[in-house]
Amino acid sequence: MFRFRLAIAIFVSFGFVLLLGVTLYWNTNQVAWYFQHSQTAYEAFDHYERLSQEAYRHFKQRMDSLITHSPAAAKGVKSSRQRLDKAMQELRDTAVKTEDDPHKPAELERAAHLTAFLDASEYWFDDIERLHQQGELEQATQALAKFSENEIDGNFQPMIDAAINAEREKAGKAKQDLENLLAQSRWIAILASLTAALFSFTSGIFLLRGVKKPVEALMKGTDEIASGNLDYRIVVNSHDEFAYLASHFNQMAQELYIQQNKLRDGRAVLEKRVAERTLELRRLNEELKRMDTARREFLADISHELRTPITVIRGEAEVTLRGLDRNADEYKDTLQRIAELAMQLGTYVKDLLFLASAETANLQFEWDSLDLAEVVASAVDDFLLMAEENGLSVSLTAANGPVWVYGDKQRLRQLLFILGDNACRYSKPQGHLAVALWMDEKQAFFTLTDQGIGIPAQDLERIFDRRFRSQNALNSRDDGSGLGLPMAQSIVKAHGGEISVASVENKGSTFTVTLPLILLEPDGG
Repeated sequence: MFRFRLAIAIFVSFGFVLLLGVTLYWNTNQVAWYFQHSQTAYEAFDHYERLSQEAYRHFKQRMDSLITHSPAAAKGVKSSRQRLDKAMQELRDTAVKTEDDPHKPAELERAAHLTAFLDASEYWFDDIERLHQQGELEQATQALAKFSENEIDGNFQPMIDAAINAEREKAGKAKQDLENLLAQSRWIAILASLTAALFSFTSGIFLLRGVKKPVEALMKGTDEIASGNLDYRIVVNSHDEFAYLASHFNQMAQELYIQQNKLRDGRAVLEKRVAERTLELRRLNEELKRMDTARREFLADISHELRTPITVIRGEAEVTLRGLDRNADEYKDTLQRIAELAMQLGTYVKDLLFLASAETANLQFEWDSLDLAEVVASAVDDFLLMAEENGLSVSLTAANGPVWVYGDKQRLRQLLFILGDNACRYSKPQGHLAVALWMDEKQAFFTLTDQGIGIPAQDLERIFDRRFRSQNALNSRDDGSGLGLPMAQSIVKAHGGEISVASVENKGSTFTVTLPLILLEPDGG
């Protein structure tokens, strides 16, 4: 039976592949192990090199500080000590994380000796500095020279050199072991490839002899059927799977002959239905074209309507400004007309928002270092103008001095205006808006607290979703689009910050914006 022969070939192939896979997996793990140890050795070597550089830089800074006694030198000592401590910590971490390494105790011991020496060196420098402060300059100079010669050159340098040489030897040994293992893996791969090729060749010949004639008969039958000769039948003189396949093939040919006659009858019906569908699609396409034309015409009308009130507003303002002897009533009438036109313009803009196919474009930013306190103070002036309409009061509590952040001034003003506009729109009459700005060591915090309608607890998680408006906001005002807070969140995220809200319904809301501070003054780069 052909299936039995094929099963034997598959079983042998599977066993061979499994053995080869296990061997390659073991070799891969060994390569990874040696590579990891090699990388660890090179990493430790780099850490020792850096530790040596940072230590000598720190020693030089301490000596310069002892000689010059300048504030700049003292500041350099602190900075160099921090870098030295960081280099020492990285070395200890590398020594601790090495697992399955017989050299780990020696690594830990070297790290401990170096740590002890560096800690002791601080005491020696402090003693020398104390001698300087007491006026014993000669003794301080002798002690400094003795420390440099005996401790740094006599103790520290040999320890560092010994550690670097040890890591260099470890790296070299790991590299050699890795090369040996790669050579071994290469030979294993070559032998496995040759064995696989020989087995594949033998199995192929063995199976080809059993399937050649039946496959040729089946191929000829398929060619005849494909050419349209549905009367052709395959003859296979065997009792295996190919004979079973041939009988089913002949049965399929008979069924195809029957189905061919049915297809001729159904083709006419199908062509009729296709013609009907084509006519329907053509009619739908014409309807879509008509709708698109209407949409374009409507947008053109809206654009024209937008242009008209803008032109009238500008004309009213220019005519009024040119008059030198106008009284208050005339100014009031002009402003009333401008306000009405602006309300009309707002209605058109609202219509366009609902028609827009893309809600927002990608925001463009112009980045620079800026004083957030100045931006907030300017925004609060805008809040005062908006708050006067509803009889609201506004207070500002700001940090003393500038609050430097890195961002886009116009976008941040836009963010603050969105929050202030929402607070004014949804605040109760005679309410109060409290604005606060403060900072800690790393971040600046801006909060805006109102006494408005608040946000229901079930809506807090969705308040920043696009086009979402809470139910009480919908009941309060119907002129919102639900795009302001998502826009505000996009601006905050672009600045690397966060925005959050805490609210109690019918009592008010507090929006909090957190932005990262820049570490240096803007003029310091």
